[in-house]
Amino acid sequence: MTELQSRLLTSVILIPLALFALYFGGLPLVIALSVVAVVGTQEYILMLRNTGIQIKQYWIAVSLLLYLALVYSNGMEIPLLWIALLLLLLEAVLFWDAKKSVPRSFAMLFGIVYTALFPALIAKVGLLYPKQKILLALILMIWIVDSIAYFVGMKFGKKRNVTAISPKKSLEGFLAGAIAPWLILIIMYIGKQRFLPLSQMIVIAVAAGVFGQLGDLVESMLKRFCDVKDSSNLIPGHGGILDRSDSILLAGSFLYCALIILEKNVR
Repeated sequence: MTELQSRLLTSVILIPLALFALYFGGLPLVIALSVVAVVGTQEYILMLRNTGIQIKQYWIAVSLLLYLALVYSNGMEIPLLWIALLLLLLEAVLFWDAKKSVPRSFAMLFGIVYTALFPALIAKVGLLYPKQKILLALILMIWIVDSIAYFVGMKFGKKRNVTAISPKKSLEGFLAGAIAPWLILIIMYIGKQRFLPLSQMIVIAVAAGVFGQLGDLVESMLKRFCDVKDSSNLIPGHGGILDRSDSILLAGSFLYCALIILEKNVR
C-alpha cells in the first residue's frame, strides 16, 4: 500500500469518527478527547526523550485524571492546576537531580497544559453548548483555513522564512488563512445563513484563522526542539495524534476562553 493510499484509508476511517464525536458531543466527545490526552501525553513523553528529558510514564495517568477532573468540574480549573503543579514540585524535590529536575518539571508543566488542559477546555465547549454544534463549526472552519492557506502558500507564497520554526510556510498563506473565515462569515451574513449567533461566529473565525495556524506552529516548534519529523507514527500517513490535533488544541482552548468572557460580558 502506497503512502497516499494509507493516508486516504486513514482519513476515510478517522474523519467520520471525529465528525460523529463533534456533532453529538457528550460522552463520545469526552472519550475522543480523552484519547487525545492519553496518547498525546505518551507521544510528548517519547519525543522529549530525544532531548534527554526523561518523564515518568505515570504522568500519563495523571494527565488523564486531570483531564477528566477539568471536564467535569466547574470553576475548579485553577485549584486543579495548582494540585498538578504541586505534584510536579514534589517529584522534583523527592527525586532531585541538579541537571535534570528543573528542565523536567518545566517540560511536564507544559505537557499538562498542552495534553490535558487544552483537550479538557475543548470538551467543555461541547458540554456547555450542546445544541449549537460550535466545535463542529470550528473544525470545519479549520479544515477550510488549512486548505486555503496551503493552496495560496504553494501558488503565490513568496515571503517565506517568516519564522524559523517552519521556513516553508509563507506570509501570504498565513494571511489568506486568517482572512478566509471572515470572507465565509460575510457570505453567510449576506445570505442570511446564521446557524450560530454572530458573536459566536466571530469568535470561531478568530479561533480558526489565527489560533488554528498558531497551533500548527507550536507543534512544529515542539518537534524541532525534539528533532523529530512527526509526534509518532500512530496514524499511517498522518503521523501522530498531536500532529492531527495541533490546530484544534490551541484554537479550541482559545474558543472556550473567548466564549466564557463573552458570556460574562453579555450578562
